Amino acid sequence: MKFLVDVNASGSLADGLVSSGHDVIQVADKDSRMQDDDIRCWAVREQRIIITTDRDFEEMIWREGKEHCGVLRSMIK
Repeated sequence: MKFLVDVNASGSLADGLVSSGHDVIQVADKDSRMQDDDIRCWAVREQRIIITTDRDFEEMIWREGKEHCGVLRSMIK
């Protein structure tokens, strides 16, 4: 699977996904100050599931109806 890991969720979770053979990109490697909507657009372009601890993505996607390829809200950092 393809994942895009938000800055607030990077760490052991991302490492574990990579170790399991998943395609993982971390937002922090490109721009640690990237805005949530830019992260969402990037994930859509590359058909990636966003992993975040942020509740903002829920608002943007489910209440505002923005396009997405999936969001997992993690409690693990």
